[in-house]
Amino acid sequence: MEPKRLNKFISDTGFCSRREADRLIEEGRVTVNGKEPDAGTRVTPKDKVRIDDQMLTVREEAPVFLVLNKPSGMSATADMGVRDNVVRAINYPATLQPIGRLDRDDEGVLFLSNDSDLVRKLTKADSQLEKELVVTVNKPFTPEFISKLSEACASFEDGHPKKANVHKESTTRFRIILEPGMNHAVKKVCESLGYTVTYLQRVRIQDVTLTKMQKGHWRALTGGEVNALKETANAKAGKAPVKPKYDGKDGSFKKTFSKDKPAFEKGGTRKSTRPAVAEQPGTGKRIGKSRPAPGPGAAAGKGARGGARGAGKGSSARGGGFKGGPKKGSTSGRSR
Repeated sequence: MEPKRLNKFISDTGFCSRREADRLIEEGRVTVNGKEPDAGTRVTPKDKVRIDDQMLTVREEAPVFLVLNKPSGMSATADMGVRDNVVRAINYPATLQPIGRLDRDDEGVLFLSNDSDLVRKLTKADSQLEKELVVTVNKPFTPEFISKLSEACASFEDGHPKKANVHKESTTRFRIILEPGMNHAVKKVCESLGYTVTYLQRVRIQDVTLTKMQKGHWRALTGGEVNALKETANAKAGKAPVKPKYDGKDGSFKKTFSKDKPAFEKGGTRKSTRPAVAEQPGTGKRIGKSRPAPGPGAAAGKGARGGARGAGKGSSARGGGFKGGPKKGSTSGRSR
């Protein structure tokens, strides 16, 4: 392994973030081979790096890229001091870190990886990832609310605002597509308009959806999905890869990659196309023993256990699940 900057080495061990590592180095709590290092010191696995006399080691791991259908009540963090965190729940044999934010009460698509560079870049470029959300608010909304929400999340291209695509699904629930460069703080925007978000589900990031994934289950990303994320992560700010446009006529939300092959139809559902064999196969194991806190769509049942058994040995892309998922036969039609 080539020498790494000390703060990255510490981050790769999962001990803390790079910023926190810099702080620990400044405080003199880090030693390399028994000596106090400089911030720019480079180290290898052969060096003895300690923080407060605790030896750190970086495991040699193959790259891992997962997507989880996060249930409500689970924290999207790698901090083992936080109860019911996703990394402990998945219990995958790699030093995983969640990518981006998803509040404890929120559900839906969440990426995890042990590629610290990709995690850092994608977290920084969060608003450059196209997302689709299903949101429920605390009271019936008006057409004026939809219009203001669309304008508040708008991006500006060539000096002209491009409004977010918002589709009403019921008197209190709507679906919104946030394209690269838009304001992704939907909860704050709703609050500023006098509404409180009671349920939020992220049903899609880029081309990755919740299709055939029960709550609490995960799968490995395909090679194509990983490459697409890397392209976004490496793109310059404000110049994210061009995405196909949505046809919002009649609320169809049809996304067309070619003239005769629509990939998404109404409700954000992908047509039955099975992803290619994943780079890193899932284990098919259930996520830990912790159960998510009760919340919309998070009813406990035997479905998750059955799904987990179905994704046992030999499964390449289904991943695993945990106890407490939805009952068998339930759908994610109301999920974001």
